Amino acid sequence: MPAIRVASPDDIDMASIFKNVQRKLPKLLLVSAIFGALAYAGVSTVAPKYQSQAQLAIVAKGPTSPYLDSKSQGASFDAVTTRMDKEAVNTHVRALKSPDLLEKIAADLKLKDKKEYNSALGPADTAGQILNLIGMGNARRGETERDRVLNVLTEQLEVYSEKESRFIGVQVTSMDPQLAAQIANQIADVYRASLATQVVTEIDDQQHILRGKIEKLVPELASIETEVERYRGQINAFKGGAQNTGLNEQQLSELTAELTRAKASRGEAEARSRSAREMMKLGSADALPDVQKSPLIQNLVQQRVRIERQISELSATLLPRHPRMQQLNADLSGLKGQLKGEISKIVDSLDKEARVAQGREDSIKKSLDDIKNRVVLNAPEEVKLRQLESNAKAKRFELENLQTQLESNRKKLDTRAQPVEAQLISKAQASSVPVAPKKTSLALLVSVATFILGMAWTITRELFVGARSGTVRTSHQTRPLAPSFEPTTPILVAPKVKFEPQLATAPVKNGLGEDRDESGQATAIRVATSIPDLAQRMLKQRASVGGHRALITGENQSTVAAQDAIALVKAMAQENAEVILVDWSPSSEGLASMLGVETKPGLTELLTGSGGFEDVIQKIPGCSVHFIARGASLDETDADVDPDQLNLVLDALDEAYDHIVVYGMYDDAHVLFEAIEGRFDAGILVTDGKSDTKPSNGDAVSFLGFEVADIDVIRFERKAGAITNREKSGSRPTKNADPTFQSIRAGLVANGEAANS
Repeated sequence: MPAIRVASPDDIDMASIFKNVQRKLPKLLLVSAIFGALAYAGVSTVAPKYQSQAQLAIVAKGPTSPYLDSKSQGASFDAVTTRMDKEAVNTHVRALKSPDLLEKIAADLKLKDKKEYNSALGPADTAGQILNLIGMGNARRGETERDRVLNVLTEQLEVYSEKESRFIGVQVTSMDPQLAAQIANQIADVYRASLATQVVTEIDDQQHILRGKIEKLVPELASIETEVERYRGQINAFKGGAQNTGLNEQQLSELTAELTRAKASRGEAEARSRSAREMMKLGSADALPDVQKSPLIQNLVQQRVRIERQISELSATLLPRHPRMQQLNADLSGLKGQLKGEISKIVDSLDKEARVAQGREDSIKKSLDDIKNRVVLNAPEEVKLRQLESNAKAKRFELENLQTQLESNRKKLDTRAQPVEAQLISKAQASSVPVAPKKTSLALLVSVATFILGMAWTITRELFVGARSGTVRTSHQTRPLAPSFEPTTPILVAPKVKFEPQLATAPVKNGLGEDRDESGQATAIRVATSIPDLAQRMLKQRASVGGHRALITGENQSTVAAQDAIALVKAMAQENAEVILVDWSPSSEGLASMLGVETKPGLTELLTGSGGFEDVIQKIPGCSVHFIARGASLDETDADVDPDQLNLVLDALDEAYDHIVVYGMYDDAHVLFEAIEGRFDAGILVTDGKSDTKPSNGDAVSFLGFEVADIDVIRFERKAGAITNREKSGSRPTKNADPTFQSIRAGLVANGEAANS
């Protein structure tokens, strides 16, 4: 029997409230208009305010400026600019609002004579006159004229800097537009002039310091240089030459070079002498270069050649003992003897040259040794001399720097030559449009606020009035709207079930054996009898964002759902869905051999970090389904599986694929489901049509021995005879098929509990 709702005396009558508000709406509009008009009239008594703005830009001084601190000396211009931006802009903003500067501006413009700045002279507008009539707006007792002017000027002045820039705006608000522009320009000009004057003052102070240092350094430098020259004369360490080096160093350098040349000359002379004697022994001394260079020997050689030719010519007609032949032979013998003597002289001269070169080399070595001994003996004096020269050089360098800086500052003493940090970008101009008060906007705002407050007051009043009228009724004045009754059965609300083709809700039995159909309170288990129907349900259940995660397994350890999982993902892929099949088989061989793909790398390598997604994701031959194999056994990797890592992997797959189907045997699926705390969108139990699966009591459905409420649980009933080849062959992995199954289960559960804690 449907429940009957009884009216409560505390119910809010919205229709009555709406009628009352509608009835009072004209009055609310009239009151709002009146308040708006009053606000407009009140604002009209206030004198309009005009605003003018002068714009300045802060520029950095050059890195050679004498006014930078010691840390900035030698820094690049960019570095100085960066430091100035961070440190100096805010300083200029504060300086533009300094009391001394404002006091000078007030004195120059004679602001004390204007009512706007000196309230002691009287009110400046109608609003001020009204305030004076009621005893407000008068000058405070004890306040000086200077304080009154500076307080008003400070309130009217706004100096700000834009973020991440060197721009500074000087904004002044006044009743007189000309005066507002004049004050803004005067502040900018006076501040820039004060900066230039400050620079000149700093230069004068620095010049005085520099002159004192220079006057002190000049006699010190003269004394040190005099001492250096006197000591150099004492130790005979004079300098000379183009490089201004000491005499000992010059002599060492020259003698070393001369010794090198002497050694080369001696070696050459000895080589020539040795070569000449060897050629004399061999009888070819006339081939010596020195012999060939001698004119006398060349003349003798020519005579010998001429006589030999005559002998050769006469030997054909004269006998050897002929007087002519004997004379020619005698002349030839004399020439040969003379040639031999001349060649011997040349060879002897080469020997003499070698001995002379050796003597010269020995002399140079002796002179060089003498100089070295003198340098060693004068080493302490040389060290002291170098120290004196170093001191003199440091003093000279310091003096030159001070003189350079003094000359640079002297050129900058002219105020007009000083670069002012605050550059004027634009001057303030008198504005013709007031910035305050906004009469129309303010009046409209007051009207709207009055209307909103009136509406709120009206609604609140009606609510309280209705509540009081409902509570004052007595018991005899009320009567029930319907006869009372006691429901004999609980009121049940039938769940809305979306119709799916060939997919029905099967009545299931609870633990007490009661049938509970679609009108029951527990979520029903869906039943599918064909792969296409199951695929269509998976496709429709997917949300618009993210992937749909499903776990498929048999109803018990003896039921193998491998072929069903493969058929399901292929059917989903035919509907243009991006599907990936994940093999979770730590206690069995897995699906790789059945699909004809590589067993590893796979899920194990992905979880242990020894492989990435690009290494483990494969494609099932003949379709567009992607596949992640089981991978290596956990015994091979000697590593535990972290439930958090499992969740991370599945979450990553959710981002890349429309559907993620995880397959595993019943016990393996139980371990996985428990480890990741049931984070699946759907659970599929494959049965052979003879299932006796019973859901647990309560509002949840049992899946893998767990009570689930937010998971779409589907029981897929095979048709008769639809048994996989694996089941026919009797190759059914059991819980004890892999000896590490129990350790895997324990490790996953322990890691899951640790992650939860």
